[in-house]
Amino acid sequence: MTLSQVSSRIGALAAASVISATLLFVAPQAHAASSGPYYKVELAQPAASKQELLRSVFVKCEGTACRAPMASTAPKNMCISISREFGQVSAFSAGDRVFTAEEIAACNGNQKEVIAKN
Repeated sequence: MTLSQVSSRIGALAAASVISATLLFVAPQAHAASSGPYYKVELAQPAASKQELLRSVFVKCEGTACRAPMASTAPKNMCISISREFGQVSAFSAGDRVFTAEEIAACNGNQKEVIAKN
């Protein structure tokens, strides 16, 4: 093995180490910064409970305002779950996406079906 081959292998190893260190320390920090409220909900009536575990994230409510971090579920499913657990939803957003009146009605429509079955 020549000196140039050794040098190129050491350079590749150094580059791989830098990339690994970057992913190890920077990537978790980027995720932590985005772990604030992703779902923002307004309820028609104040919530009876203050916090519930729904779809693997804690949904926290104060009065009619509820907040939750991003979950690994479709926004419509989160909206339905919140409606079932806390009551009728009057506004819902997931990140930058704001639900339309029809989408909110669909969330609340599923709540009425659950109430009718009980």
